[in-house]
Amino acid sequence: MINLDLIHRIELEILAKVDQVNSRNHLTYVLTGGSAIGAARHHGFIPWDDDIDIGLTRTDFEKFLRVAPHELNHSGYFVEENRLDPKYEYDFAKVMAAGTHIIEHGRESTKARNGIFIDVFPFDRMPKQVSEQQQQKAALADILTEIRQRLYPNAERQQLIQSKYADMSLNELYETRLSVMTKYDGHHNLPLINMSSPYEYGHELIEPWEFHHIIRMRFENLLVPILADYHGYLTRLYGNYMKLPPLEKRIQRHVLEVKVDNYQPGSQNELRNNLEQAAS
Repeated sequence: MINLDLIHRIELEILAKVDQVNSRNHLTYVLTGGSAIGAARHHGFIPWDDDIDIGLTRTDFEKFLRVAPHELNHSGYFVEENRLDPKYEYDFAKVMAAGTHIIEHGRESTKARNGIFIDVFPFDRMPKQVSEQQQQKAALADILTEIRQRLYPNAERQQLIQSKYADMSLNELYETRLSVMTKYDGHHNLPLINMSSPYEYGHELIEPWEFHHIIRMRFENLLVPILADYHGYLTRLYGNYMKLPPLEKRIQRHVLEVKVDNYQPGSQNELRNNLEQAAS
């Protein structure tokens, strides 16, 4: 049986460290997805949720990737992203706790490091034209299929008809995917979307001005950034997000097994300091 309390405690410690790194480097991030619901509805985790989601604009996400691996490594945490580890297939990052190991649903045979984590999502610009949206969506889906077939060769193979990505190396696929995701990022009036989202392309959307209005909200024993108009963001994404789902849908979805070896837990004083500093 999964010990969700242990997972939650370690994830809070990861989040506290990530918050310090972002504050120190003037990077703006917000709670997203189910974690934003958790803050708004539960003032912490959705009780059955087993991860934390945060998002940054692409500019701040790239800065995070430059500074976080070094700063977090000295604190017992590490960053996974395909430019840091080509065995990691996703187009977003995870910050993980060293000394922990998990088996994650859908990635049971991954060769990448996999510990208790929080997800770090980049938000990129979505084009206005529906035809361009469709092209971007299709390209990202085809590239991910190619990547997964390289990393999970024993999985059921999906056939791509005349895929123009079939002859690319793994690194070329990663580079091409990044280029597709960031194609419209120079157009600052366009909405920001999470292209790594588990939801339909374009559904997890943040208007450009919304990233300029951020508040801190209680999340368990932390005060964590969230969009000031979190109601608008969550309503677009989920509809009536304050309504609890039916009992059969209240299940944790990511972690199948967890093992904690020599993880060195963070100081609770450190977590309290985050709360006090944010409140001051």
